[in-house]
Amino acid sequence: MNVGWKLDKLLLISLDVDIKNKNNKPTVSLYSGITDKGAILLNQLVQIEEVLEELEQGYSGVFRCVGQDGLQYYVKGHNVGREDQAKEWIAAQLAKEFGLPIANFALAEVDEYMHEYLSPSLKKIGHGLCFASQEVKMAQWPEPHVIAQRVNPELQNDVLFFDYWIRNQDRTKGNPNLLWVPHDEELFVIDHNLAFDPKFNKDDFLNYHIFSEARNRLFGDMFIQEQYQSRLDKALESFQPAIKTISEAWQWHDLEETRPFKLDSDALLSILEEYKKPEFWSMK
Repeated sequence: MNVGWKLDKLLLISLDVDIKNKNNKPTVSLYSGITDKGAILLNQLVQIEEVLEELEQGYSGVFRCVGQDGLQYYVKGHNVGREDQAKEWIAAQLAKEFGLPIANFALAEVDEYMHEYLSPSLKKIGHGLCFASQEVKMAQWPEPHVIAQRVNPELQNDVLFFDYWIRNQDRTKGNPNLLWVPHDEELFVIDHNLAFDPKFNKDDFLNYHIFSEARNRLFGDMFIQEQYQSRLDKALESFQPAIKTISEAWQWHDLEETRPFKLDSDALLSILEEYKKPEFWSMK
């Protein structure tokens, strides 16, 4: 297979990984924002070797794929739109830096040559760079009543607060967008393409969020607010590096490269900086 991109240099301890291409494509620098919690996949470009299927339950436009490392990934390709891919990348970086348990993630490439031979039902994944989450082994879709009882209150607080910060209303009791590993009692957050919602409604968010009960522990406690402010300051440091990666990885809306893509990063940053205002903390 003609691999369109290759890793010339992989620095697992660096924030800058040079990815060069033998067909004179633009160089993409991945600024991954690694934390002391690990997630080494952040610094790798995963080459997709097989597209298995488009998932139906619980996912929107996600394809189950196999990478060159033999591992399975859930990939959001061209079909979801550049803005959704970009929001996934930003939110994943923020979540990791904030300290949430999120599945290992990376940029992945669907090679153009391989794409030509996909079946019609799989072709809409497109080709080029995609957002990919590594499969979490033995994970299940959680039942809301189980999650409420088994997930520790501190983690529930974190998930609710993080979603509030990034304006993500897409983690409800009916659609939690969480993975649960029963034998380890581990929780993983997934699916943030609907973050930075311009129609975000605070009341609806608190009424329908899977961890809505945590609001009584969060807001109004000055000690907790100070802790979260510090964590948000640290997480926000990953925003501009993520934007740089996006500007280099996804330069076009379309596969034909006729419509330039430019994310309104100022609008997203404005949302993220709301925590610096007193009214952000007035939720109850």
